[in-house]
Amino acid sequence: MGRQNNSTIEYYEKKNTAEAGYNRKNVNTIKKMIILFIAIMCIVPVVLCIYLMSKMSKLEQKMDDLATSIAMKRQEMAIEEEVIYATSDEDLLILDQEAATDININEAENVSLSTPEENEEGDTPAANNITTEDNGLLNRNNNGKKVYLTFDDGPSIYTDDILDILDEKNVKATFFVVYHEDETLWDEYSRIVEDGHTLAMHSYTHVYDEIYASQEAFEEDVTKIHDFLYEQTGVDCTYYRFPGGSSNSVSNVEIQELMGYLDEEGYTYYDWNALSEDSVNMYLTPEELNENVMGYVRSNQGDSIVLLHDLENNPATMEGLPDLIDTLIEEGYEICAIDETTVPVQHRTYIKED
Repeated sequence: MGRQNNSTIEYYEKKNTAEAGYNRKNVNTIKKMIILFIAIMCIVPVVLCIYLMSKMSKLEQKMDDLATSIAMKRQEMAIEEEVIYATSDEDLLILDQEAATDININEAENVSLSTPEENEEGDTPAANNITTEDNGLLNRNNNGKKVYLTFDDGPSIYTDDILDILDEKNVKATFFVVYHEDETLWDEYSRIVEDGHTLAMHSYTHVYDEIYASQEAFEEDVTKIHDFLYEQTGVDCTYYRFPGGSSNSVSNVEIQELMGYLDEEGYTYYDWNALSEDSVNMYLTPEELNENVMGYVRSNQGDSIVLLHDLENNPATMEGLPDLIDTLIEEGYEICAIDETTVPVQHRTYIKED
């Protein structure tokens, strides 16, 4: 009986030991599974984040490449585009693409800046004398240099705004205008004169193929814009700017012959040695346009004639004008309108035959 009880006890002890071992094994397995689950829960988000960051980086790179490509394409389109529509299908304005190129004023490129002759006392004319006044505004740091703001291709829907800004800033400028079929803009020619600015000729049609087709075509175009402006304002305009500048490469006539005609008629032609590139890239901001202008003005050794445009498809020039004027005044430049004392900037010089 005692031996049977011992066997029974041994049986149950073995059974309990086996069950305990089995339970411990299950517990360990569960622990391992929990640990593995926790590890996976920690690792998966990290891996996922790394993967997403990699994808985001590649996507950002693609977006940057696409933005660069779009910007380059837009600039190419702006440069290649030669014709824009004004107020009607017949009213075409051809942009000064030749005029808006980056021109460096130096001897190697046959570009010259006319200089004033000395008087009997060896002094230069008053146009280059240092003054302490700046169009009625106090010039706090006068550097003795003049800046001539010139606006091509007007009038436009922004001419009034430009004139208002110039009036508010007490600054005079020069407008190289063209003929405009929209008679509602004809009052702008008179207002330019009435506000004390210089009215100048840029062409009648502004169509290169017509203006530069022949000597006779050029002379007719100049005569038409001169007579039109005289009828509208009573001003006998004597200042002219070649469409595309005197350095243009589109004229079918030798430019010296065209210069000779202007000289015979008593007209003085003006190019520029600073520009904003407002007709080259329509997507430049007012701040970028002004930075372009100031880059040229600051690097010019003498006075600056700035090429701007009065275009109805680009308000950025007008929007940036107040800040441009303020910057010029703060840096000590005297802002003037072209007159008989202005030293012409000419990309190509007229060589008068004896």
